[in-house]
Amino acid sequence: MIIFLTGMMGTGKTEVGQALAKSLKCTFLDLDHYLEKKTGKSIPEIFRTEGEEAFRKLERDIKHDPLPNTSDMVIATGGGFPLDERNREWMKSTGVVIWLQAEPQTILERVKMSENRPLLPQPLQPAHIQQILDKRTFVYKQANYYIQTDGRSIRDIVREILEKLDKKNA
Repeated sequence: MIIFLTGMMGTGKTEVGQALAKSLKCTFLDLDHYLEKKTGKSIPEIFRTEGEEAFRKLERDIKHDPLPNTSDMVIATGGGFPLDERNREWMKSTGVVIWLQAEPQTILERVKMSENRPLLPQPLQPAHIQQILDKRTFVYKQANYYIQTDGRSIRDIVREILEKLDKKNA
């Protein structure tokens, strides 16, 4: 089974994904890191030199790469990945989609020191995060499951995901 973790930056997709994959004894793939290795460029560099549309095309085309077609894995998507309907269809048809959600203030605390966030203006404010969330929430809500990550340990979040998956497979 492929488990897709979606949601805004700073909601824990990478850390939760790594722990979940370890717990399930399967492969973990962070799509942003994968694209950086594939292109030899950082995400901000891709945005700066090629533009957001070129980056979104790289994301969209990832489903044709051999690694994302492995049968058992956890994939942490970029925050904007599910905005493309083709990406949503691919996720829904090949796996389970889990939306990791956090409040804007939590996201701010988690990403404020990061330099790898090309869509966030500086200085970063909770209102910036809320604006992005307002545009994306309708897409994130299409996930199979929703997990709140504010104030929770990675272990607790992974435990909740495993419980939801167990119920689904029962």
